[in-house]
Order: sequence, then structure tokens, then C-alpha cells
Amino acid sequence: MTRPAVAARPTVTSPTSTSPELLETAAFIDRYGMNIIHVGRGCRCSGCADTPLTRAQQFGYTIGLSGLGHPELLLRGFGAAETTAILSRWGEVVLDGDTLDAGHLLCEGRGGATWELVPVQRPSRTLHWAARYYSSGEVDALELIPARRPCSCGGCD
Repeated sequence: MTRPAVAARPTVTSPTSTSPELLETAAFIDRYGMNIIHVGRGCRCSGCADTPLTRAQQFGYTIGLSGLGHPELLLRGFGAAETTAILSRWGEVVLDGDTLDAGHLLCEGRGGATWELVPVQRPSRTLHWAARYYSSGEVDALELIPARRPCSCGGCD
């Protein structure tokens, strides 16, 4: 689904604003409202290790939600396709105008997962590309973790 460009997209940091990777990130955000980074397998970055991380060590996160004044989203322990699907689903909720806060439960309906949102400690260290993308170098994030309490929506198992 193509989205209009995010009007308040922050500028990338200088001098890395000419970095091909950051320019590609900016293009994704302009087109879709956010970009999703997956860390741990199949990376094209010149400075990354060639050895893939185990599935438990892999993680992904959004870039672009901060441009709307919302924390980025982080998910650990899934492969690239699954991470992208989950973060896209909840990132779209934010792009559609909803606000997600720490402590919220995100329910994927009957038979689906229920996630709890928790604050990420020192997010600029984990969300490296997001921190590079935003000119301040700072970024806030919420992590989706399996819910520790039942969902009260009435539509879950």
C-alpha cells in the first residue's frame, strides 16, 4: 500500500546524509511512511559481520514513526519476513493516527499473538540506523514482547 510522504520527515544527519543507505531509508519513508530494518541475516552493509545471528539474536525495528512524534517499534527473535509483517501491521496503526504507549496490549485476534509494549532502554544503541537517520541522534522506542497478561478485547482465545 502506497502512502503519501510523511510531511514532517526529519532530515538525516550530516555529513552522512549522502550515505546511500540513509538515502534509501529516506526514500522508503517518503513512499511508505516508515522503513523496517532487520538485523541478523542477509545484511548488505559493508561494516556488518558475514556470519548470520541465531534467530533468537535477530531483531527488527521501524524508522519513520519518530517523524510523527511516536516512538519507533522494535521486535526480537523472528526472521526478516515475520518481523516485517508484524512491524508493518502495527506501524500502519501508527501511520493511520493511533498512538501506542508503554503498557498497551496489541491483540492480533483469535489465534493470533498478543503483544505488550515496553520501553526500550538506551534505544539509540539498539536502533542504530534510526539514530543515524534522525539529526539529533536520539530515538525513543517501544518493544513488542509476548504479553504477560491476558488481553481484555474479548476477541482472543
